[in-house]
Amino acid sequence: MKKICIIEDEKQLQLAYKKKLESAGYEVAEYATGVDGLAAMKRQHPDLIILDIMLPGGMNGFDVLKQIQNTADLKSIPVIILTNLDTEAHTAGAIGSVEYLVKTNVTLEQILEKVQSYVPLS
Repeated sequence: MKKICIIEDEKQLQLAYKKKLESAGYEVAEYATGVDGLAAMKRQHPDLIILDIMLPGGMNGFDVLKQIQNTADLKSIPVIILTNLDTEAHTAGAIGSVEYLVKTNVTLEQILEKVQSYVPLS
């Protein structure tokens, strides 16, 4: 089963993303902080990461993305930035994200389609 790691601090969004992806056939693990998500990724090696930028706990999404890119076992994993900030697409792309989505501009179905484009189930 393909594994997706979601790092998102808003519980309701976490749950909505998880339900949508699991109903499509993905295994999903969700984390509220970058520190927790990064630690789990190093153990679990997901197939794709969905990452918010604004996170609690002293490590924002850009910090997490930089750590991913600097870790040999993780840097090949596609990272989709999913955030409320509509001004940081260039920065996210320069660091290494494959997509930059603004939460208010995408539906759950569109998020699923992006995930499927990078991690097809068949």
